[in-house]
Amino acid sequence: MTDQTSSGSPVAGAMITARKSAWFERVFAIYNRNLIARRFEGLRVAGLEHLRRRPREAPLLLYANHSSWWDGLVAFQVGRAAALDQYVMMEEKQLRAYPLFRRLGAFSVVRESPREAARSLEYARHLLRGTNRALWIFPQGETRPNDYRPLKLYTGAARIIEGTGEVYAAPVGMRYEFLEEFRPEILVRIGPLEHVTTGSAFDPKRATRDFAVSLTGTLDKIRADILQSNLAEYEELVAQHRREGKIGYARHL
Repeated sequence: MTDQTSSGSPVAGAMITARKSAWFERVFAIYNRNLIARRFEGLRVAGLEHLRRRPREAPLLLYANHSSWWDGLVAFQVGRAAALDQYVMMEEKQLRAYPLFRRLGAFSVVRESPREAARSLEYARHLLRGTNRALWIFPQGETRPNDYRPLKLYTGAARIIEGTGEVYAAPVGMRYEFLEEFRPEILVRIGPLEHVTTGSAFDPKRATRDFAVSLTGTLDKIRADILQSNLAEYEELVAQHRREGKIGYARHL
């Protein structure tokens, strides 16, 4: 499966594959952290231990809500904190606009074209089979407000699992919220990992409904944590502007 010209540029109309670069990831991680620190009050994550202590005998699939352009950059920073060998499925027109994201593990999908979507799903399966790699997927397919209900997910995540055979899967909720500062806060919650194996009883549509329930619960928990000023579980990955003495704010610098 190739999408390259001799110059290494994507061919118009062809699926865009990932071209990961370890050195670029290291440099971009510094840039991305500083970018988040400039634009946001901080980035805090609950449940990061689920990723750090993950089993290594099967790949990892992380399915997240999609409420902002920033979601991919937040996912990258979370994955770096957990030392993931991570990839991400990204809308083709966005990846063509930001082609350097290929160096971070991004590859394209065109959901409007069944044929192109099928190619992307098979490419994802190829990346994951027999590895402990991680794949981020935003199965809503488009940005939606944080509190939009019910969550409607495409079956792509379940189709990838169906063709992979075995994965660990977890919901990831992301929320951007103004709390007590001028800048908004990024709050992320990672749910427990579920060991998913496929067989004759595996139903992608039912699995997708289950994912929607898990992701909804994860997002609702973030909202409840905010309303109750209960943020002690959230580890601060980026906290450039954190001040002491805030009620309900944990400080782990």
